[in-house]
Amino acid sequence: MLLSETFFNNAIPTIIQQFGVTQSTAQWVSTGYQLVAGLMIPISAWVFHRFNTRYTFMTLAGIFLIGSVLGFSANSFGLLLVGRLMQAIAAGSMIPLIQNVVLMIYPANIRGTVMGVIGLVVAFGPALGPTVGGWIIDYWGLKWLSGILIPLTLVLLVAAFFFVHTAVETENVKVDWISILESSLGFGALLYGFSEIGNVGGLSWPSVILLICGLVVLALFTFRQLKLTNPLINVTVFKNHVFTLTTILSALSNIALLGVELVLPLYLQRVHGLSALNSGLILLPGALLEGLISPISGKLYDKFGIKRISLVGFAIIAVGTVPMLFFTASTNLIWVAVAYAFRIVGVATVMMPTFTEGINALKPEFSIHGNAASSTVRQISGSLGTAVLMTLVAFGTSSGSAEHLSQTSQLNHGYWFSFLAAFLMALLGFALSFALKSKQSDPTEGEQD
Repeated sequence: MLLSETFFNNAIPTIIQQFGVTQSTAQWVSTGYQLVAGLMIPISAWVFHRFNTRYTFMTLAGIFLIGSVLGFSANSFGLLLVGRLMQAIAAGSMIPLIQNVVLMIYPANIRGTVMGVIGLVVAFGPALGPTVGGWIIDYWGLKWLSGILIPLTLVLLVAAFFFVHTAVETENVKVDWISILESSLGFGALLYGFSEIGNVGGLSWPSVILLICGLVVLALFTFRQLKLTNPLINVTVFKNHVFTLTTILSALSNIALLGVELVLPLYLQRVHGLSALNSGLILLPGALLEGLISPISGKLYDKFGIKRISLVGFAIIAVGTVPMLFFTASTNLIWVAVAYAFRIVGVATVMMPTFTEGINALKPEFSIHGNAASSTVRQISGSLGTAVLMTLVAFGTSSGSAEHLSQTSQLNHGYWFSFLAAFLMALLGFALSFALKSKQSDPTEGEQD
């Protein structure tokens, strides 16, 4: 499931050509996926308590299977997108389900190591997605990005039946469907607004109205959570300043991963003219390094604390992004691979430790709510952040300063805007890291009442 998150990152040019859609529309197979996955995370807290763990796992695998079948048989972009969103429903619920089980089983003093191992799976799957996806596109075709997942999901269903056991006793808790509607409409409007900006190459009244409506609905959603006895997202966890700060840092690291992971293959294919497979191979060293660093970062967090880990991580991300500001159509591809791999080391260093520090800062009874809140913010920020980077690509490509350039140079100009934004986000993360404490958080110091 995790592999599918970035499977389509290398497929955007193919989707544009095959279905005749714009780049801003085609990106929905990635940004829409991330958004829906994020929206499912808070619902997972209710699912975790309401239903049997084994059958929940199997139901989610079944939904993922249906989405894969739809994607495999899609003869239009709309049907392909529906299949992708169904996959996102399953994957978005599955990850926090696994994390909640870990939070129930392991004590706070070793969670960093355990979450680092989980981070290996959570990060390595999406990191490897563009390379595997590129190979499938070039040799099998677009539909097999979904088709190859069908037998794998069937195996997962059988394994779940025999090996997954119930982690907690079920409770007859209720979920607030109005909150689900508000969060879906609010975040959906924001994503669609940014997509519309990308379509027209700048601000327009429809995009402005969508962005304003999205913010208003999200404000209503927040106020509603404060009034509910059993909120969809317990926003009171954000009273804990350590949790809030680490959630922001975790979100920035996710944008650093997912945003550039979508933009860079487009740059390689549209500016350098590479195939989907070759552009994926450029990203492969970074994916391998991410898999190696994730479990190590958890152990370093347990030993040295979050401040030094976060400062080093975001510094590496920033330094690794600097060369991207100078990428052109003649840039040596080895340097592209090195720069990407270097910044991915920073992402892997900081992503799971910041998440774990935030959870450890909360009282035990708030850990599941904190997991849902932090994971939701991280995932949805990845979607919106990626949409912003893609919007900047479209804006930079069509801006007045690029009109006198060739088509390739115009595209390169657009990607420069996106890389600049990624660099500034890394600097922001580095600056915010100074506000962290060196030692691991004590839940008794926070405020979550």
